[in-house]
Amino acid sequence: MTEVRRAFNAALLHVPHPSPDWGARTAPAGTVNPTVVLITSCAGLFLIAVNTTVINTALNAIADDLRMGSGELSWAVGIYMLAVASFVVLGGRLGDLLGERTVFLGGLAAFSVGALLVATAADQWMVIVGRLVQGTGSALLMPATMAMLRIAFSADRQGFALGIWGATGGIGFALGPLIGGALTDALSWRWVWWGSLIYVAVLALFAAGSLRAMPRPSERPRIDYLGVALLAVSLFGLILALQEGPEWGWGSAPSIAAFAVAAGAGLGLVLFELRTDEPLLHLRLLRKRALLGANVGTFANTLFLIGVIYFFNLYAQAVVTLDCSAMLASVALLPFGLSMFATSLAMGPLADRVGFRWPVAAGLALLGVGGLLLGRLDSASDYGGIWWLLVIVGVGTGITFSAPSAAGLRALPSEHAGEASGIINVVRYVSAALVISLGTILFTEVGSDELSDSLKRAGASAVEEDRLDNVLTGAPSQVSETEAKLGRAAREDFRTGADEGISRGFAAVMLALGIAAFASMAAWLLLMRAGRPAEPQGP
Repeated sequence: MTEVRRAFNAALLHVPHPSPDWGARTAPAGTVNPTVVLITSCAGLFLIAVNTTVINTALNAIADDLRMGSGELSWAVGIYMLAVASFVVLGGRLGDLLGERTVFLGGLAAFSVGALLVATAADQWMVIVGRLVQGTGSALLMPATMAMLRIAFSADRQGFALGIWGATGGIGFALGPLIGGALTDALSWRWVWWGSLIYVAVLALFAAGSLRAMPRPSERPRIDYLGVALLAVSLFGLILALQEGPEWGWGSAPSIAAFAVAAGAGLGLVLFELRTDEPLLHLRLLRKRALLGANVGTFANTLFLIGVIYFFNLYAQAVVTLDCSAMLASVALLPFGLSMFATSLAMGPLADRVGFRWPVAAGLALLGVGGLLLGRLDSASDYGGIWWLLVIVGVGTGITFSAPSAAGLRALPSEHAGEASGIINVVRYVSAALVISLGTILFTEVGSDELSDSLKRAGASAVEEDRLDNVLTGAPSQVSETEAKLGRAAREDFRTGADEGISRGFAAVMLALGIAAFASMAAWLLLMRAGRPAEPQGP
């Protein structure tokens, strides 16, 4: 296996875990069956990957059923990412303390509680809390799925196992919208989570037996609980301030307090992590330019990976724009998903031949071009003018999916791979939460302005801000109810304004992502200015 392929195996999904020496283990109670462990690990990762993207095609139906606006929908998606970012490194440490079998089953239990809350949700807050609990379960599951493979497989077979594991995650990401669309149209959006519960029940029964022979830790490593708390408080405070800032007012006391809490906790985290002997996040590694570049590339990739899936579904399923069903919207996203998956598979051999710097730069450039072109959409655009733009963005996303992190990990000694991937993983999920939060602000502001202007031109009375926010979800009942409150003469202008508002809102988000991609490309080229991947350096 080449050095580049080893780096790609380590970079897939960026799961943090001390490598390769993660602590002593007692002798197993029986013989560990690597094949059965691989099946269990991939089944767990598939659950996480699907549930990261499955909600997106159900958003319109959820908004319609529970009277949710775009702000509440963004909380439902973003809170999952926030929970994973806050607790995924802790999940790896708990595996060192309690054993991977215990943490894996505990993660499944937490995930099932969250799924039950969403499936039975009577209001928007049950959905949001359920997604928070699901994200916490995923944070426990994800490190365990990789650590089990490192324990069960010999060193010369770990690359094979991790390759299958990574491919399973990629397939899960791609299939999530299709599964969500099919269940939402055929049964109900609630069956997206009832189905998860059935899957978890079967997997838990299988895992209880298949992981019984896994060795248990014989040492009790120290866990940086203060670091975990500071990270969670800092991230939650930041997202709270961004999400609620437009409603509270950016200069209001609650907004200032939330930003202050986020900044204080973040500063405390940095100071504490730099001084403690066993930090949650090894921030000193960020002195390496290659690792900074890895985080820049991962940041840009995640903006598009999550941003396109989330905001395209709001746009495509809106009754006033493309009016796609949940299933049809997921099919409409296939050009993005298939091109991303195919390109990501080709990146390993390409990096073997030419290195990382220029392929990643090309991928970031494609993201920038695709974002700028999608930023030109308006109410006159149809799917025929969109699908090929999704291919451009999909190719760029595929190129940058694991290559930036692989380049960063390759530049570090192998004993720091787990620590560095922990940082990259937090950046990936923080980026996901940020694109949902900041993108929703932009989507709502642009969309509301367009809709309000259209109503003013028609001489219609002003529509309340909350109702405008609900209209921008595109849910049929929320559009119809607002339309019914208007005079007959204003209804056509309202439909036109809603169409233009949602279209322009989506375009504005894509334009912003395109600009961010070009900025990331410039930073990437500066940080990775060597013409070939850097050789491993000392800490």
